[in-house]
Amino acid sequence: MLPRASPTRSAKAGISHSRATPPPSVRRSAAARASRSAAGAAVPSAATVDTAKGKQLFTATCGSCHALADAGTTGKIGPDLDSAYFGDRIIGMKDSSFAALVRQQIDLADPPMPRHLLKGQDADDVAAYVAKVAGVKMAQQYNPGSSPP
Repeated sequence: MLPRASPTRSAKAGISHSRATPPPSVRRSAAARASRSAAGAAVPSAATVDTAKGKQLFTATCGSCHALADAGTTGKIGPDLDSAYFGDRIIGMKDSSFAALVRQQIDLADPPMPRHLLKGQDADDVAAYVAKVAGVKMAQQYNPGSSPP
């Protein structure tokens, strides 16, 4: 069984929501969006990205809002990227689709995340880094034998 966070209540809006694993329909729609995005987005090749630089940029720019185990960040404003993507890892979503989805989120972010927080090569490096590591360990924990595509 996949982990689920206990529901929390938004103090301002009185809305209940869960901070960990989104429901399967949300995970499927994320995979579908990424597949559609990958078709129309220019996903940089592995030869043109620097995932070490992407990790540094993620930690400095994104980590205060997003949790990502590999980066050692524990932000709580935006989604925990390991929890958000491990289900897609289990079903076999490719790193190129993850990278396209992350890059799309950087470019077209919804508040409170500012759009274009990173641009150009920096955005490509962060997208490639997140695509490489997000949800990998959780997918392996909950589906032994799974590995990044």
